[in-house]
Amino acid sequence: MIGAMGAAAGLMGCAAEGEEWGTDEAALVSHNGLSSINGLSAINGLSALNGLSAMNGLSSMNGLSAMNGLSAMNGLSAMNGLMTTDGGRETVEYLVRCTLAAGDTLSKQDQYGVNHVFEGQIGLAPAWKNGACDMLCKEYVSACMLAHVNTAGIHVPIWLVSGNIATGWGQDPTFPNQEGTFFGNIFDTNNVGEVDAFYCDGTGFDKDVVAGRIGSNQSGAPYRNLYATGYCMSNPCVPSDAKSAGVADGYKACTMGNGSQQAWNHPMTVWRQNKAYNASGQVVPGMTADGRTVRYDFESGVGGWTSTNSQLVVSSVTDAGRQTGSKALKATYGSGASTLRIQGPTGLSLAAGTKVSFYIYLSATSKLTEMNPFVKKQGGNEWKVSNDTAKMLKGSWNIVTITVPAGAIGSQVGVEFKTGGAFTAYLDAVTW
Repeated sequence: MIGAMGAAAGLMGCAAEGEEWGTDEAALVSHNGLSSINGLSAINGLSALNGLSAMNGLSSMNGLSAMNGLSAMNGLSAMNGLMTTDGGRETVEYLVRCTLAAGDTLSKQDQYGVNHVFEGQIGLAPAWKNGACDMLCKEYVSACMLAHVNTAGIHVPIWLVSGNIATGWGQDPTFPNQEGTFFGNIFDTNNVGEVDAFYCDGTGFDKDVVAGRIGSNQSGAPYRNLYATGYCMSNPCVPSDAKSAGVADGYKACTMGNGSQQAWNHPMTVWRQNKAYNASGQVVPGMTADGRTVRYDFESGVGGWTSTNSQLVVSSVTDAGRQTGSKALKATYGSGASTLRIQGPTGLSLAAGTKVSFYIYLSATSKLTEMNPFVKKQGGNEWKVSNDTAKMLKGSWNIVTITVPAGAIGSQVGVEFKTGGAFTAYLDAVTW
């Protein structure tokens, strides 16, 4: 594991909808950041990448050249492009924060001779200040910029890890959900005239649902996911060698491209808290990051949940990570291949189309083979969705989801476990 820089720092960027990156209130803040477990804690809220489009890389006609140092006039021009507008200067602000180290600054004038000082923070490519930005530099800075975009302009704390020594690998238990991995080259257009700006989904959230972040259900996102199905781990992404609790901290390479495929060897993986934030950056109580209401959080006990087998014990505990609050439901099974269930109280009235999600943690050594959410319908029948644990991230939190089918009303929800032996699993933040 790469050693951390031993400082506490972070980034804050905020933006009203329609603005390019943020407001003048964007500020560097102290924020439990570069710590002994590595990674970088930051706050994202960038609503767009000014000057980036499918037909226009960041280096093209924006007064920015990767061939020269940022401090040089022909590296970042004062007379045209990014330095000549408020939105462009906000782009430069985050470009510098990703590129230069904490304590370093870049001073540039705009077209009117007004001087602007931009502060470094992460330090992914400090040599670019006075020299060229090579492909290594372009990939790391691209990943960092993409990881900070939030098209809804909502403040979202994120935990960044990568193979760059400036962030290093490592996980933080207060950021338990792998949101996604970002990679590409936003500086140049490729051979079909498009910008390579990509992401893939982590297993910590249901796909494409986090407001303003990754997914196709938003407008103005500068990045795309070209994987047809599944998460990063189910596609051509190579896990990091560094692990925490037996699970890879992120991905050290992902293959994706427009037409011809390319291996991007310097991605950045983002981990998230399961909290919802409003446009002012305040936590919305009782909501998860994907905007659903928490129905069971197990803070005051098991909440009426029971098991179908005497060997399967459920309890509300604090000896593992959690999604919301300070506790999760612990399910412990003794031994032997079996199919077992835990279920909540009866008497619900869930309308057809209701989407029920369960956050479940399974250990790296778990013998579970399936984790299948189910809904019992009024009248005794049930609806179940199978989830093969081979497609889940062991040693981490995963989300499994079921939708109440058409023509049905759900009266009870639960999870079926299929196992080849003893296991311990944790359940939290059951939502709909």
